[in-house]
Amino acid sequence: MNWIITQGTADIAKNTIKYLPKKTTNELGQEVYISTIIGSDVNFENGDIGFTVKLGDNKSLCHVVFNYDTDLPIVIAGLNANGFLYGIVKLVSSKWENLNVTGSPETFDTNKEYNIKIKVLGSLIELYVNGIKVCAAFERIKKTQLRLMLQGSKAIEIKNFSVSEQKPKAFVIMQFSDEYNQLYEEVIRPVIEGFGIQCERADEYSSTNPIIQDIVNSITEASVVIADVTPDNPNVFYEVGYSHALGKPTILLCDKKRTKLPFDLSSFRTLFYDNTIAGKAQVEKRLKKFLDNIF
Repeated sequence: MNWIITQGTADIAKNTIKYLPKKTTNELGQEVYISTIIGSDVNFENGDIGFTVKLGDNKSLCHVVFNYDTDLPIVIAGLNANGFLYGIVKLVSSKWENLNVTGSPETFDTNKEYNIKIKVLGSLIELYVNGIKVCAAFERIKKTQLRLMLQGSKAIEIKNFSVSEQKPKAFVIMQFSDEYNQLYEEVIRPVIEGFGIQCERADEYSSTNPIIQDIVNSITEASVVIADVTPDNPNVFYEVGYSHALGKPTILLCDKKRTKLPFDLSSFRTLFYDNTIAGKAQVEKRLKKFLDNIF
């Protein structure tokens, strides 16, 4: 992967990035250390990020930056976030908002290298340090180029930065009956897979876990949820509600034979369709537009 410095100073070698502290004077006349921002050529949305880091002092910042240059809030994950040693936070109206933070910077040993791993699956973000999960949070991550943000009074060294990408997932919620199975197999699945997205439905599980556990995991790990809300199916409504609670991008489908949606769903944008050959072609076309807007 390739890196370029867009702010601050650093030395970049083949497998090593070294932050070099540099001071400036802020608007209040105070001397502060400049944050270094380093951009990469890797577009990331789903998968694992790993590297080793050695901090020069226990208040140095070392963050991976997500959602840069998108319409979503910037999210950072790493060391010394908003006053805590480990954290996942997002930028809202020029202020950092904690998603999940823990630990005291005073406990950090600056004489050691630490292995950092960040896992992103759908809206689930997990931060691991030396193999131990220290933080987890839910926030949507959109495909964009990864960045590093570094700051401190002493040098920071990062080695062996690696990225392992995974296909984003779409979880499909619908009643399991012939007419909906046909819509799924002939329209929904081919459109999703045409976007390079892995498609999954609850009746395709092969695990021995309780079904509700698999469903919750699938919704959590999905980048988008697609739900057909035509029949009054309690399971479908429950799963749609869970998706909305996680802030998951959710596309609702409904046959035009249903004239009125339940009150709680009526305010959401819904793709209405005719369950005919021509109607299915229209679903395909409109579903592609919805997915274009998300991805």
